[in-house]
Amino acid sequence: MVKRRQKADPKTTSFHRMVPNMMTIAALCTGMSAMQFAIAERWEASILAIVIAAFLDACDGAVARMLKATSKLGAELDTLSDFLCFGVAPAMVLHLWSLHVVGRWGWIIALVFAVAMALRLARFNAAMKTDEKSSSGYFTGVPAPTAAGMSILPMIVTFQLEAEHAEYLEMLQSPIVVGPWMLLFAGLMVSNVPTISTKQINIPPKLVIPALGGFGLFFAGLINAPWPTLTLMGVVYGLLLPVTSFMAWRSEIKKNDS
Repeated sequence: MVKRRQKADPKTTSFHRMVPNMMTIAALCTGMSAMQFAIAERWEASILAIVIAAFLDACDGAVARMLKATSKLGAELDTLSDFLCFGVAPAMVLHLWSLHVVGRWGWIIALVFAVAMALRLARFNAAMKTDEKSSSGYFTGVPAPTAAGMSILPMIVTFQLEAEHAEYLEMLQSPIVVGPWMLLFAGLMVSNVPTISTKQINIPPKLVIPALGGFGLFFAGLINAPWPTLTLMGVVYGLLLPVTSFMAWRSEIKKNDS
């Protein structure tokens, strides 16, 4: 006697399809916690919370695609989480750490950064809904998690300075440095500057094992020396910005000539 395969109840949702949304909610909670840590002046914990949120944000979409659990709810939830984790949280942390010294001007800079993040995410969602995907393989402007990470880079550098370098600590924490740095990346978020995308990276079969080994070294660096590793990532990304723009410009010229 052949047993009939039971069909899934359309009125229920399997647990594994909820995993991506659970990761997004976890990211949102870490973004909120980053602000709570900053209020308590636990600066290192606040930055680690933002880093964890970025890691969860990078994984939830991939997990949703692997589990075939993408949904409109998940997309909207991801956008709201990104705005809080990478727009509101960094702005609040940096305001409490540095910008509050200059009063309302510091608050204006924090608001500009948060608004730029909202505009960035809104433009991205609008492009996705109208299928206006970039054919060049580059991102348009700096992505949300990257902009958040770059905005807190001066703070990360100060974690590595000893007490005898007080003059450098004061300089990096000064609103004169932090304010323009935040405004720079607020502008790059909403700009049309092409930036590197991981989708452009194609690894030959012979280099898969070395690439995985390199990732292992990178992850070991994050665990054992997080601040130097994050600083190196920020410096490399900053150096790649003009290189990526030049490469995109060259590819556009070749496309027009052909």
